[in-house]
Formats: sequence, structure tokens, C-alpha cells
Amino acid sequence: MADKAIYGQVAALHAAAIDQGFLSELGPRFLTLLYEAIDHSPASILIVDVEAGQLRGFVSGGTGLGPVYRHLLKRFPALVWALWPVIFSPRKLRRIAEVLLHTGKQAPADLPAAELYSIAVSPDFRGQGVAERLYAALRAAFAERGIAEFAIVVGDALAPAQAFYRKMGAEPIARVQVHGDAGSVLFVDRDRGKISLP
Repeated sequence: MADKAIYGQVAALHAAAIDQGFLSELGPRFLTLLYEAIDHSPASILIVDVEAGQLRGFVSGGTGLGPVYRHLLKRFPALVWALWPVIFSPRKLRRIAEVLLHTGKQAPADLPAAELYSIAVSPDFRGQGVAERLYAALRAAFAERGIAEFAIVVGDALAPAQAFYRKMGAEPIARVQVHGDAGSVLFVDRDRGKISLP
């Protein structure tokens, strides 16, 4: 498990690098709690790349958010404080439910139970193979748990991310809508032997 100080760095990097996602709107306090919960849940994985105390990047994934929610609820006072700015916004509360519960339609019935939740690399360390190594580390962590495939949902507007997942061997299998009318591409990673990493 990561050092508590790292969760704050993960939250800040998520907010900066995944700024098109709705979770970033919920602020660093919520994201810090969320990544701590992901790290502590037996159903999820948080892998961080840290050099001399500085976060270079992270990846997260798992097989279900139920245990993550339960961990968050154990921190209920901190959770309420973190979400206080959005509690009185019905639109944001609805979006929270959509994102966290993945109420998307059109997903195939045989969708893998495991999913890559998020991946980000600090601007100072991009172009150095950090993302590739993090992705491979998550793939290996899933494999250690006997998980042979995992899903990745990527927004239509994120062409570079889609290209990255294709490069890593994931295949686009369907189009989905995670929230509202925003379209996304559903990738599945099934092949473990395609990529040789730097």
C-alpha cells in the first residue's frame, strides 16, 4: 500500500491529467479519499511509480467498486467534507452516480469483470516509457489474481489515449455511453504477449 502522502499526489495528478473526466470536478480532497479506498480494497489495485518521493505516474484498476464504496463510507465524515461543495448540486450528484455506478447502456453481456480505472503520468516524465510500464504492471497484477482480461472505457474525444491502448494490445470491441450522450469506446485487453517494453 502507498504512503498516505502519495494519495494526495495521485489525486493532484488525476485532477491535472484526467481533467476531461467528471471525477476531477469533485476536487482533490475527494480524489485523495477515493484513491486511498482503491488501494485498501481487496477488489482493486493502485500501482504508483515514485522516484525520490515524487510521483511519476499511477494506474488503478479492479474487479468491482463495491468494496471501494464501503471503505469510503467508513470515512463518512471525511467523505461528506470532501464532497460538501457538490452535495447541493443535483446535476453533479447524478453525474457522480453515473460515473461510479457505470450506468452505461450498450455494454456487451460478456464484458470482463476487471477494468482499468485510470492511468496518468506526470508531464515531467512523459515520453520515458512510464505509462507503458504502469500498464504492464497492472496487467501483471491482474494476472497474479488469475484475471486474464480487463476492460477499458475511453471517451471519444481522447484519441491519444485510444492510440495508446491499441499500441498496448487492447482491442476496441464496442461503443458505450457512460453518462448522458457522451460516447466512449470500450476496449478489452486479452493478449499478454504482444508488447515488448523498453
